Amino acid sequence: MRFSSFVSAALAAAAFVSLSTDASAQRRRGDAPSVVAFNFQRVVNESVAGRDMAAKLQQIQTQVNTEAQALGPEQQSLQQEQQRLTRLRGNRTEEQVRNDAALAPQFQQFVQRARQLEVRAATLRGDYECSQGIALRDFQAMVTPVAQSVMTTRGATAIVDAASTFYVAPENDITTAVIQQLDQNPATRVANVARHPVAECLPQQPAAAALPQQ
Repeated sequence: MRFSSFVSAALAAAAFVSLSTDASAQRRRGDAPSVVAFNFQRVVNESVAGRDMAAKLQQIQTQVNTEAQALGPEQQSLQQEQQRLTRLRGNRTEEQVRNDAALAPQFQQFVQRARQLEVRAATLRGDYECSQGIALRDFQAMVTPVAQSVMTTRGATAIVDAASTFYVAPENDITTAVIQQLDQNPATRVANVARHPVAECLPQQPAAAALPQQ
């Protein structure tokens, strides 16, 4: 499973910004490159942890798809109800339908059911997208210090996104070294992935100010 949709330029820039090293380290490595390159997408696709993340997200997606399929009977029922109401409406205008004491409640109930189904389907999609985003955030947090460590070892002061760079000398690309370090450490071979409700990824509303006591 590929995760190219995960890695935007903003994420790459946020994860691997310029980092200063101490002056003595720079003097010891006067011939070292000042910038190294890193391909985050390769780490997602090729590292043990990245593949673990993909497998776990696939499980969540399968779960969400199963729940979405369970909405099928309600969707079919709504389609049948829509056809029935269309026949009942005939040539009546919307105003005439609203003024029809027998017909108006049926249309209102249909609209309510349709909205509830739409909200449920959107929530399921949001659950997966939220789970995916949080998994990537946690994965990025795990990879970043490893990339920083390799950068410092090479005597560099910054990391650029290899995927958006025109050319990178092979010796200045630290992607393989980062993958190797991740794979060699048991603590960075497993991705932190769980299902999260979409509400966790929505902007938090500020709490209402408490009213003064009388």
